[in-house]
Amino acid sequence: MPRVHPTTKLGVYGQYDLNPEKAVTLYTKSKLQNKFYIKTPNWDVARLSFELKGIQSNREYEEVTKEQNRMRAHSYDQFRLNEKRLANAEKLLRLLWDDFVEVNDFLKDCEAKENESYETMDVEKKKQSHYHEEIGKLDSDLSFLNKFIHEYDKTVDEYKIFEEVLVQTIHTSVIFENINDLMKRCDSLLLAQVEISENEQQKIQEIECIRENLLESTKSALHIVTGLNNDLSRLQGRYMNALEECLKWEKSITVTKNFMTRNEMTTNCMLDAINHLYILISKRRGGPCKYPRPKGFGKSRNNLVPFISSR
Repeated sequence: MPRVHPTTKLGVYGQYDLNPEKAVTLYTKSKLQNKFYIKTPNWDVARLSFELKGIQSNREYEEVTKEQNRMRAHSYDQFRLNEKRLANAEKLLRLLWDDFVEVNDFLKDCEAKENESYETMDVEKKKQSHYHEEIGKLDSDLSFLNKFIHEYDKTVDEYKIFEEVLVQTIHTSVIFENINDLMKRCDSLLLAQVEISENEQQKIQEIECIRENLLESTKSALHIVTGLNNDLSRLQGRYMNALEECLKWEKSITVTKNFMTRNEMTTNCMLDAINHLYILISKRRGGPCKYPRPKGFGKSRNNLVPFISSR
């Protein structure tokens, strides 16, 4: 039965919307269609009309518009999220920058301290090497001083015999009061010996002259020669006695004086070295030099006895 009224249009596609009876030819299937394999349309299938292409284009446009709106919303959400991330990144960057500045300052301080420590180490190494050299010098000086003290003790032991002889001579003698008087008397005896020897030579020369004169005038002055011979014999006896005494003193004094002359410089050097060692020890301990070496022969060897006994 034919329809009275035409089929109502859907009104969705606008001017491209067709009646179903007109649009049915567009969806005719191909006779070459199989069940599980779709082939391209053939000559017996109607081609897409302009209206259908418009509908498809509108559908695609709506889908593209929806996708565009969705992508705009998504991009806006991503924009907001990126702003938050950017703000967080800037904040993190500021924190990292502050940390970097702090760490950089710390590294610079560490580097400066490291350089300063290296310089300090170099200075301390130089001081240590200098101290080692000074210690080596002091060890050598101490070994030399120990050897010197040992030799000095030997020398003192060798001199004890002469000292005992001099002390015994002073005790037994009434004339001498101390060693200085004895040494002065020895010096005076040596000078007297020199004068006596000079007088001896002079007298010998005079005697020779007298003998010559006597020989020449023996016939004319025999009595004068006899008196002179007597005087000469007396003088010769006195002279021989004095000569024997002087030879005794000369022998003992010459040995003593030669020995003292040979060892005087060594003894003075040893005493000066001991005095300098005492002054160095006093300065190093920070105290004054209470026992300096006095001038003179008698007290120069006993000035450090209180210092040694106090230690």
